Order: sequence, then C-alpha cells, then structure tokens
Amino acid sequence: MQLDNSVSKVIADTEAAREQVDRLLASNTLHAADMLRRLLRFLAEKTFADEADDLKEYTVGLEALGKAASYDPRQDAAVRLQASRLRRKLEDYYHNEGRNDALVIELPRGRLKIAWHLRSIDGPGVAAAPPQPVVPQAATAAPVTESRKLYRWRVLAMGLAILTLCMAIVTLWSLARPSQAAVASPAVRSTPELDALWSPFLSPAHHLIIAFVNPLFVRLQRKGGTDILYRAGGNNSWNDAISSPEFSVLKKALANPQASPTFNMVERSNLIATFALSQFFARRRDDVSLARADELSWQQFADNDVIVFGPFAIDGGQSALPVKPAFIVDDAGVRNLQPLAGEPLVYPDPRDHSPSDGEGLELVSVMPGPLGRTTVATFASNHKWGVIGGVQSLTDPAFGRVVVGNLRGSTGRIPPYYQIVFKVKYRDGTLTNTSYVTHRALALTQNAEAGPQEHKQD
Repeated sequence: MQLDNSVSKVIADTEAAREQVDRLLASNTLHAADMLRRLLRFLAEKTFADEADDLKEYTVGLEALGKAASYDPRQDAAVRLQASRLRRKLEDYYHNEGRNDALVIELPRGRLKIAWHLRSIDGPGVAAAPPQPVVPQAATAAPVTESRKLYRWRVLAMGLAILTLCMAIVTLWSLARPSQAAVASPAVRSTPELDALWSPFLSPAHHLIIAFVNPLFVRLQRKGGTDILYRAGGNNSWNDAISSPEFSVLKKALANPQASPTFNMVERSNLIATFALSQFFARRRDDVSLARADELSWQQFADNDVIVFGPFAIDGGQSALPVKPAFIVDDAGVRNLQPLAGEPLVYPDPRDHSPSDGEGLELVSVMPGPLGRTTVATFASNHKWGVIGGVQSLTDPAFGRVVVGNLRGSTGRIPPYYQIVFKVKYRDGTLTNTSYVTHRALALTQNAEAGPQEHKQD
C-alpha cells in the first residue's frame, strides 16, 4: 500500500509540474521569446517522459532550436546560450509575474533536465533558503484532467485575444506614425560594398550573436500598492544598484519594500537597432542568436562572432582584447588616443543634447575576439539614437560605398580590424543624414591565433 501511495504522489507531482510549465509557456515573461518557449516545452516533455538524462546538446539543437544536421556544439554555443537565457527568464518570472506561484520550475546549471520544488515561505521580507530541486523519477504520465483541459482552453482564448489586440495596436500605430514605421525598413538588398564591409560576420565559420543592452531596473514591491520600478543610474549590477545611496533613500522613504531585479525594459532605439540588424542578416545566414550584452562570457566571445550595441562591457573591456583601440567614447565625445597630424584630441559630442532631435557621433569598432579567432563589433555613442543611426548607416548601400572607399584607401583593401567615426543627424528619433568623419586601421598587439587577414574583396 505504501508503494501505491508513493507512485500516486510522484504522478500528482508530475501533473502539478506539467500545469506549472503550461503556466510559464503562457506567461508574459516568455510571450515574446518563441525560441525559449520551444526549448522549455521540449526539455519539459523529455523530463516528464524520463528521457532527459540521455539528452545531448546536439539533439536539443536539432529538435528544439531547429538547427541543421551539420550543427556542431563544439563550434556553436547556441544551446548553452539559450539555456542560460531560459534560466534568467525563469528567475525573472518568479521574481515578478510568478512571485505568488507555489511551484517553482528550474533548469539546473549544466543540465538539460528541468526540476521543480515547492516555494518555501519563512515570512514577509525574509528570503528563504531554496529547497533541493525535485528531479522526477520514472513515472507514467497521468491522463489530462478535465480542469487542465479547461485551463488550456482559457490560455488559448486569452492568447488569441491578446494577439488580436496587439495586431490592432500595431496597425493603428503604423497608420498614425508613418515616419517612425519607416525606421524598420524592408531587408536591405545585397551590394558588393556591403558584403565586403560585413564579410567577417557573413562567414559560416562561427555562430553569430547580436547582443543588445537590457538595463537593470529595481522593482520595489509595496504591499497593497502599485510596484515601483527604479533605474539606479547606469548600474547594471544588482549589488551596485542596491548599494547606491539613492536606493537606500528611496527604500527608506517607502517603508523598506521588498526589492528584486528586473530586465523587462529595453530602450526603443536599442530595440529597433536589434530588429534592423537581425533583418539585415535574415537573408544572409540562418544561425543568428540574440542575447543580453551583460549575459555574455569571455568563452562566448572566443567561440562566436559577436555584435554589441554598446561599449565592450565584460570585465577588462577592450583592453583585454589583442588589439589597441585608437578611439574611445567618454563624456566629452569621441576621444582620439592616437591623433595624427591635424587631428583633434577629442571629437566633441557631449551627453547634454536632445534625446530625439539633433546630431551626434557614432563610433563603430571591429576588433578580434579573444585569441583572434573570432570578430567583435561594437556600436558606441553618447546618445541613444546613435546606435540605430550607426546600424542604418552601415546597412545603407550608398553610405556603405563611402565607408568602403575610405577604408580601402590607397591599398585597395579593407583592413581586418578598424574603427570608424561618423556623424548622424536625426529628428524625432529618425535618421535623416550620415557623414563620414574618420577611421583608423587597428593592428594586433598580443599573440593571437590566426584570425582574418583581410576582408573579402571584390
């Protein structure tokens, strides 16, 4: 009789976990993350079928992420990258949208098998030590109950309603703001100059990651009141954010509410830049991943080609790469670290201009990754719309010809690593004009493995 009760408990626990996975798949947290939903659904079904222990990274890549049969996990870190993103999304869900859920679904590090446990509550404002995750043993999945069917139909109906509402909003927004809709233009046609300019990132030798900046906000959860979202200056570290004087003053003024991190907001310019560049590569390669810039590790930079919308944010930054930059962006503008005759020490571009109208400088750097095996590109500027201006300019056939002509110079060849400074003018957040300022070829300064010797030329 004891054995029967144990089996019944395992089946009940598995059914509860299935319902929690369904809740996660229908959540707002994962609503726009189709690849993460596919990965979670795949890993959950394999776990419930007791097949997750034998899962290989190659199998997950093919069956969950839609990779080609030629996919090689040793060269392509897509599965590890998406698993890391899924863990972050699960943490974000339970900090915010699912903070009252009784059952917690986890993806333990280094595993491709989900686990779950009941949430422990020791009292308000006290963080409980997480209990040991329950990894399921072999059990026959229980039949779908009537209540679960009803829940699924409700989720489906809500999803259709939300989708219909979103389509209506997008349609009305497009009609009302034609100038802004023009920002997300159709995929750019290929030209010899654009192919030459982007050739390091068109090679199938390495997986391509486009990394966007997703700023950290602090969520202050007030009992019986509306939650407050607080951006702690430029901090993207949780420890730095909660250690800031502003945070201490605000928390005290609000009677010490519970605080948790959230990464649910992305600046509009960063979002459009990510979309525009993803669209540019859509017809050129099919192995592109998106990631938060602060989630990337040195290993991912060593194994993948990476484009970052912002300065190099990993510890050590550009100084840890096997190349010495000629320009950097600081509060005064673009600083010239190796001025040539007649060049200024600083190309002025202070941070005090209008966030949506005016002009500013954009610094694009193409550098070797760690060991020189991969290529890293960064878009840096003192104003938000410099990023989208940089992406649109370097995917524009006309401006591409100008840039390639200057990069080739008298040698007729594009250097493998370089930095470009150009000026962008914008109105209401829309690029109106771009002009070339200067560039500098970069030379390797440390021992590195054989990397690209020159860009593909025509």
